[in-house]
Parts: sequence; C-alpha cells; structure tokens
Amino acid sequence: MIFTITLNPCLDRYLYVDKLKTDDTTRVKKIKDYPAGKGIDVSRAIKELDGKSVAISFLGGENGRKIEEMLDREGVIYTAVRITKETRMNIILQEQSSQYRLSVQGPKIPKTDLNQLYETLKLLIRENDTVVISGSLPQGVTPNFYAEIISYLKEKNARIYFDADGENLKVGVESHPDCIKPNLYEFQRVLGKKINGIDKDQLAKYGLDLIDRYGIKEILLTLGSEGAMFISKGSCLYAPSLDVPVQSAVGSGDSFLAAYVLKREEGANEEEAFKWANASGNASVMTPGTELCRKNDVLRLLDEIKIEKIF
Repeated sequence: MIFTITLNPCLDRYLYVDKLKTDDTTRVKKIKDYPAGKGIDVSRAIKELDGKSVAISFLGGENGRKIEEMLDREGVIYTAVRITKETRMNIILQEQSSQYRLSVQGPKIPKTDLNQLYETLKLLIRENDTVVISGSLPQGVTPNFYAEIISYLKEKNARIYFDADGENLKVGVESHPDCIKPNLYEFQRVLGKKINGIDKDQLAKYGLDLIDRYGIKEILLTLGSEGAMFISKGSCLYAPSLDVPVQSAVGSGDSFLAAYVLKREEGANEEEAFKWANASGNASVMTPGTELCRKNDVLRLLDEIKIEKIF
C-alpha cells in the first residue's frame, strides 16, 4: 500500500484577474480552491492515474474541513490528524501571463499532535508498504522530525520516498531514505555546491556521490524545462522535456513522483516507471492551478517520452 505524509498542508486559493492595478480596484473574475501540500498532491495524482493511496496529514479548522470535502469529491482516501489550529491558506493571484504566490506560514504543531501522528503511523503502516514523505514542516517542528519518521519507518521495512528542501532535506537524508526527488536547486543545496549548466555526466557523478554518502538507492532529479534524470548505482537515465502548452508548473514534480511511485508499486521496472513519471510531469504543466496531471494527457504523452541511457 502507498501512504503519503503531509505535515504542512494548505488550501490553495486562486484569484483570477485580468491585471493587477496599483492604488485602484482589481476585480476578481473567478475564485478556485484546491487541496494542496506536496504529499496530498501526490495522492491526488495517484488517484487520477487509477491508483490507490492513503494521504496522512494534519488538518484543522474551516480550511481543513474544506480540504477533506474536496478530497472526498476527488475520491482520495485520507486520514486526518485533527489539530485545533486553522490549516493555512495560500493566495495565488493569477493574471493572464503572470502569477503571484503568497505563501502563509502553517500553524504551530504541539507535541501532543506529533505524538498522535506517530500513533497513526503505527496503526496504518505495515512491512513492505511504500511511504512518500514530502513538503515543508510547520512551526514548532524541527528537521530532526523528518529524520525520526524516516528511521522509524525504515525499521518497519517500509520503502521511503523523500521530497524536501534545504535543512529538511539535509537532515532527512541522514536517515537513509530509499529515494529522494530533488529539483536542480534542491540538489545543489544538499550537495553544498553550485552547478553551472546541465552536464548529464556531471550530474550523474554528483548523484552517485550522494548515494554513496547517504545510503540512498535512487535519485529522481527534475530539471524543469531541461527534463529529468534517474540515478542509481545500476543505471542512469535521462528524459528531455516535451514541447507542451504550459498553464501552471505547480505540482508537476508531485505528479512526476506520484507516477513513478505508483508504477514501481505495480511492478514496473525503473525505466518504465521513469517514463510514466516524465509523461505525468509534462501533463501536469498543461493544467491550470493545482489540478495536476490528467490521465488522458499522460496516456497521450507516453509514446512521446524518449529515454536516454547515460550508463
């Protein structure tokens, strides 16, 4: 079974306007809400691809209730660890060709709620389950918490995919997740060095260095418009991005990861799962807001994905 963990979820509210005006009224043409948070988005994409997962998340207040209702409508299975504080809301102002994202800090999570999350993990997750841990941490939670969760789940022989940034990623990898999914900027930060240009052989070498250093089995490296790479000790693959109409890049990495995790869970080999991941990531940018990939787009793009073997 696949589980996703989102510790700092949010309700994304998109306000669509023709043009922002300084010192004048800007009229909102349309409002659209989406359940959000990286792990939640992974579960939503898995559902769109006809897979099953359970999204585990802290949810509270009116925004938390709205997220639950939207997940119900989408048919996403979830387990909410209820908190007394309000789940955050992000505001995204969408002009015709520009986007302004106002990201709000999440509520402070007390130790009692963290303990409740642990109890939930103990009840739900079994040996050989797959767990996707992704996103930022809320107030009151240090990066060590990610490391502790990964260590606990590894003891249960769960397969761990980890997608985080900055200090959260640096500390979390010390607990040896099976796979990490950084973008190029996150990759540079965990490496501690600047990368100039896209040199696939060099990126593969850096990836193998991280694998040796942290005992990781796989790295899924997304490169934005330059494509994506899969790196392991046994093989390295590269896929360029497709020329598709772009509406929103939000959630493309989550769609990418969701497809890879789902296909591996279904028994696909690394190359086939990587192909699905790239089709899903490309399909995601074709949808507005935080709508993620659509299955029909993914199926249509699959044959267009070209996989290059680096080694």
